[in-house]
Order: sequence, then C-alpha cells, then structure tokens
Amino acid sequence: MDSKRVAGSVAAALAVVALTATAPAARADDLTGTPTPAGSSSTATSSGSTTAATTSTEASTGTSTTTSATGTSTSSTTTTSTTTSATTTTTTTTTASTPSSPAVISRTSPSTVVKDLQVRLKLVGRFGYAITGVYWSAVDQSVLGFQQAQALPTTGVVDQRTWDRLRALTGSPTVIPRNASATTVKDLQARLKLVGRFSYAVTGVYWSAVDRSVLAFQQAQNLPQSGVVDQRTWDRLRGLTASPVAVSRTASSAQLREVQLRLRAVGRWPYAVSGVYWSALDRAVLGFQQSRSLPQSGVLDQRTWSRLVSDTYRPGTFDTYRFSAALQPLMPAASSLDRRCLTGRVMCVDKGTRTLTWVVNGRPLMVMWARFGGPGRETREGTFSVLRKYEYVISNLYFTPMPYSMFFSGGQAVHYSSNFARLGYASSSHGCVNIADHDQVKALYFTVRVGDKVVVYP
Repeated sequence: MDSKRVAGSVAAALAVVALTATAPAARADDLTGTPTPAGSSSTATSSGSTTAATTSTEASTGTSTTTSATGTSTSSTTTTSTTTSATTTTTTTTTASTPSSPAVISRTSPSTVVKDLQVRLKLVGRFGYAITGVYWSAVDQSVLGFQQAQALPTTGVVDQRTWDRLRALTGSPTVIPRNASATTVKDLQARLKLVGRFSYAVTGVYWSAVDRSVLAFQQAQNLPQSGVVDQRTWDRLRGLTASPVAVSRTASSAQLREVQLRLRAVGRWPYAVSGVYWSALDRAVLGFQQSRSLPQSGVLDQRTWSRLVSDTYRPGTFDTYRFSAALQPLMPAASSLDRRCLTGRVMCVDKGTRTLTWVVNGRPLMVMWARFGGPGRETREGTFSVLRKYEYVISNLYFTPMPYSMFFSGGQAVHYSSNFARLGYASSSHGCVNIADHDQVKALYFTVRVGDKVVVYP
C-alpha cells in the first residue's frame, strides 16, 4: 500500500509539473489568438492525452496574409477567421485598387477649354445642350455617362484617361499638314483670310500664325480645338468660303468664249477661243485662282469671275471681250451713268462704253451695243429729245435702210444697222447711233415716245 501511495504521489507531482510548464504558452495563445507557426508542434501529456499540432495555411490567390500583434488587420485588408477546436486560423486578403488619373479639365478651367470638352461630348452624343464654355452640372453628368459607356472609372471627373479616350473618339484625319505644298497652304491662308482669321500675307508658308488662326477658327465654329486642319475643320472652312458658280460647264458657247478671251488677256489661255469647256479651262481657272490668292476650287465661282472681269475690264470703257464673244454688254449701275440720264425717260448713249442704255427715272432697264459716226461724221454730243419716229425709212443721203429710226438731231437717229451686225466696229456709221441687235432695237422703238430725252456723252 505504501509503495502504491508513493507511486501515485509521484505521478500526481509529475502531472502538476507538466501543467505548470505548459500554462504560459496556453495563456499567450488565448490572449493573442495567434496560431502556432506552420511546421512547429507542442505536445503535452495529461492523463494519457495528446494535443495535436496546429497548422495555418495562407491563401495563394495573389493576396497577402497579415498578422498583427493585437489580432487586428490594417484598413486596406480583409480578415477572415476560422476557428476549430483549440485552433484559430486567420486569412487576410488585400483588395487591388486602380491607380488614380489626374484631372485635366475642371470647373475652373478657361471657357475655351470647357467649350472644347462640350463640343467633343456632343460629338459622341453625351451632351445635348448649347456650347457655352460654362462648366455646370450637365457637364458632370455627361462626363459620368461617357465614362460608364466606355468602361472607365466612373469618377465624373475629366481625368487624363477620360480626356485621352474622348479626344481619340472625336479625332478627324489631318488633311493639310505642316509639310503640305505651297499652293495648298495658300488656299488655306486665303480661306482663313476670307473668314477674318488670318491677317497676314498669303505666302504659302505654314508658320505659327496659321496654327493660331486654325485654332481660333475652331473655337469660333464650336469644333474640336486641335489647332490642326483636320477633315472636319477643312469641310467647315470650305463651306463658309464657298461662292456660287457663275459660269458652269454647261454655260452657253458665248459665255465660254468670253471666259477664254478674258483668261487670254491675263495670260492664262494659250488655246483657241472655241467656246468649248474642256479640262484645260479647269486648269486655267485654277492657275488664275492661285495667282490671285483666291480659294482654289478650279470652278468659275462668283468671286473668281468678279476678279477676272475686274482684271480685264475698266469701268467706263468698251468691254471688247463681251462684244467679241457676241454677248450683251454688262448692265451699268445707275451711279456710273451721266447724271443727266437719271431723271425721266432717257436713251443714255455712252461713247466710252459703246452702249445705249434705256433708263427710266434713274433705273437702267435695257442695255445694247452701239456704233457711232467715224471721223468727219461724228455723232453729236449733248442733250436732245426724240423728234420723230419711223418704223422703216431709207436714208435720202446714203440710200441705206434705217429700220426703227428714232431721230433726235437733224438727220441723226438711233436705228438698226445690218452693216453693224455684219462687220461690227470694223466699220462706222455716218453719224447715227447704230444698233446691231434687231430684237432689242425693235423693243426699244415701241417703248420710246416722241419727246423722250436723248443724252449722248463721250
């Protein structure tokens, strides 16, 4: 019995010693909740029982496991705890964040910058309001809608990433680069000058002032402000500087002869005056436009035609090109007529332009070519009245027919002349005012009254 009691006492003492040795480690585990490091184990024997080692395993999905001394995780981590019998496992996952992009357009940006933003948002169908350059709530909403549609971070802020995507989607191919030909750049400069955006000489040299002019044009026209002549900008500029066609490919032969005669006068038509529109005429018109710093359409528009006429005709003089082309003279402006022609009903005869203009109360209504007397038989100048009219009469001096005669000074009259119609200015009258257009002089005869005024001036 004593030996058994001694053996039991020894066993009890050993058990107490074992419990005492393992108690601090257990308390430490209870306080920190820290699992036993993987690969280590502790074994305690109490009444023939064994505690198995505990192992913690980290997730391997691209996240990190973080353990703090106080059992808490940092704000950027997500902590998952799993508790089994006598074992606590903590797994921590870090959420990946998208790097931020700096804002490039804000509410305090200049109005021109905001206009550019609004224009581009309108082009992609995200801004349905007026282009004002004012940054207001609708702009925020439009930016946010664009970001959502483009799978961009939905910040509602125009950051660099958003701005790059918007510019790429609203870009347009460049049509006139800096290395374009001189003639092309001249065309650009001429058109910018016409819309008041280029105040320098048209030289054909692409320099910084052209960039500024293009940018200013884009700003004024609510176009994306690239400062580059892209297709969108060029189309708008050409549209604003277009001019109505004055002489088309289907114009009459007489009109085309006039064009060819006038181009010949400025050294642009070395071919026959045929009245036929062919490719050489396009090239001649284009060459004239380039030489005069006009928009280079190659088409005889009103702007080109007015310049060609002004370069080949001096007001107040005989327009030989129209006469040679068998065309009627240009209707004169009232201000270009002798002041005596501006009151009443007047046959206004201008020797300088070789024309007769029918004027009523200062308004020119009809104009026709006229021929006068030669040396020694000059047509008298001054103010006269229609004395008498004869639909058909034969001269008693020269025995030539004088249809539709309207006498104004002795034997001098306004009348039709078949000789003038046949020979033109290669011949002259015997003092009368000859008219070559039979239909015109007939219409004039039945319009003029006896007593109407006749003014003949040099």
